Parts: sequence; structure tokens; C-alpha cells
Amino acid sequence: MLTHYEPVTDNAQWLARFGMALPESAPPATAGPAAAWPVILHADAAPQGALGDVRLGRLGLLPPAAGTADLAQPTMHCPVEAMKSQAKVRESWWAGRRCIVPVAHVSAWSYATGRPQRWQVQHADGAPLALAGLWNEWTGPAGETVLCFSVLTRAADEHEVFRHLTLPGQPPRMPVMLAAPALPLWLDSGLKDAERLLQRAATEPLNAAPEARATALPREPASWSVLPDMFAHEWHAMAVEAPPPRTPRGPRALRIPASEPVGPTTAELF
Repeated sequence: MLTHYEPVTDNAQWLARFGMALPESAPPATAGPAAAWPVILHADAAPQGALGDVRLGRLGLLPPAAGTADLAQPTMHCPVEAMKSQAKVRESWWAGRRCIVPVAHVSAWSYATGRPQRWQVQHADGAPLALAGLWNEWTGPAGETVLCFSVLTRAADEHEVFRHLTLPGQPPRMPVMLAAPALPLWLDSGLKDAERLLQRAATEPLNAAPEARATALPREPASWSVLPDMFAHEWHAMAVEAPPPRTPRGPRALRIPASEPVGPTTAELF
């Protein structure tokens, strides 16, 4: 599932949609997997009007045996059909570690026209989308603790938008989107009630449109200019062994031998 999420970093949207604000110490979130994403977790004593607790996490569940976070293979998506059995996710499901992942929009590739085109899907009124996720805490070799999460997905064969956003030959999938009334249930209810929420079809009104194509070419990474030339010894040797270039000659002048008459010597031709 080749999708791209844009985190919600506007406090006004957080307050209007979820009844809470971002932590003051939260750095600006980016769309990279290793960046700090604000997610909502269950809280035993949530403030009045707030859904839960806001934590900063990393997109992609990390296995406990991973040596380092940067070299591990995180699980960014998990099908709801496999959340009870998949090795990296099942512990989070059975332990009730569920979270809400607010995103501004979802981007995915469409191949309906025969050429890949990126589409952007967002809420019809511009409000943030609430995705269902599972989380855990990964402990690194130095004792550091990192909160990680994975987005749950479901089949999208009958969805009017996401059924067109899939790779050729693959079944369409979509992230599980939670409607506003389902948000507290997803965080606080038991396993059976939470699973029923995943079985319901998404009813959020969506707008989808192709993204504008970038006109400027991507810049060459600055690191490329400082990398050594691996083939320098080859073209240096070729330059030394190559013969000197030949100077191009101009057009040759026509020379007439002196022994031959140049033309008639008198005016009489016959």
C-alpha cells in the first residue's frame, strides 16, 4: 500500500476536532517515517472535553529485537484481517494499545489512466482525518524508549475513491477512518466493541483530486558534489594514452601542372 500521510500540526484544528492542543515542546512534524508524529492514546484521566493523551510517535511498529531504529524494518500498515496474528502487531492488539492518528490528507497513486498519477484525499470540510492505529514502545540498546505506531487498513473494493488508488494487479486497500462518534469508543472500549468499529464501512465525506505536478526538477543532493569519482583512474589513464587530436585541414587548393597548357593562347578556337 503506497500511501503518504500529512500530519496535523495546527493547534486550532486539534482543538476543534479533538478537544486538545499539541504539546508546547512538540517539534514541527514532517511526513517522514522517522519524524515525531502527534497521536492520541487512551488516558485514564483525560482533561474535560479531550479524547485522551497526546504523544509523539514514530510511524511504523518496530520489532523488539531490532538493534537500532534506523536499520529496522518498521510495520507501517497492518491489515485488520491480520492484526490478531501478525507477529509485530498482535501483541499491541491484544493488549489494547490502540491510538488515533490525525492526518491532514492521504495521498496515493492511481494507475487508472495507464500512467501513474498521485491523488490527494481529504475530508470534505477540510477537517483532519482520524485513522485507526496500534502502538507500542520500543526500547533501544542504550535504554531509550520510542513510541511507535502502525495504521490499520481494510479492503477498499467497494469504496468510491480508494478502489481506484492501487497498484496494478493488487487488491485495493485503504486506511481505516474513524468518524467523530467512534473516536472515544476506539480508545476506551473493549476488544469486541473496537473490532466492530473496524468492520463498519467508512462514512466520512471525502474530496479527492489529482495533485498538481511539480514543474521544477528536484535538486541534486549537495552530498553528490563531495563524493569521490570512482572512475577517475580510468578516464585519467585514457586521457594520457590517447593520441593527440588531429588539426582539421582546410580545403585543398587545385594545382595545375606547369607542363600543361592553361588554355588557348590565341582568340582562334578552331
